[in-house]
This record gives sequence, structure tokens and C-alpha cells, in this order.
Amino acid sequence: MEDSGMDKVKITVKSIAGTCQAGHCVGQEIVVDNLSLSGYLCPEALHVLWPFVQVLRFRGKYPWGDEDGVAIACPDADNLVRFDIRRVKED
Repeated sequence: MEDSGMDKVKITVKSIAGTCQAGHCVGQEIVVDNLSLSGYLCPEALHVLWPFVQVLRFRGKYPWGDEDGVAIACPDADNLVRFDIRRVKED
């Protein structure tokens, strides 16, 4: 199979402080493969998370954190939905 230069990325809801108005729940996982999502991600979260997703999809790195291919973002200041964003390692 030819290498497209893009990796899959998994977004996982890690925690919610308050109530998520979009209905996300802890443990929910969404996989980004090319430009498709495997599940629902509210537009506000997608807007905030997309730059992180793009960096990981194109094999970029962040200068923070202990793990390569990981970013954490939280778009809602009032309800604090914490997302873990990881590059999917394929065998």
C-alpha cells in the first residue's frame, strides 16, 4: 500500500466538568481518517481541535508533553470537556 503521508488520529473524551451541551460522554472515541470522522463531534470542538488533528495527521510534533503524537485540548471554558488527541499507530 502506498504511503499517503497522513496518519489516522483518534480523539477521545477524557473528562467533562459540568454538562456537555453536545452530549459527549467520557470514553467516546472519534477517529479521523483522511477527511472523515467515525462519529459525531460537535462543531465547536471540531473548530478548536482541528489544528491539533491536522498537525498529528501530517506527522508533526508538539514541543510540550511527554509523548510523541499526542495533544490535549479543551474548547469549553464553562464545562471543560477535555479531549485527548493521538496519532493512531498502525501495524
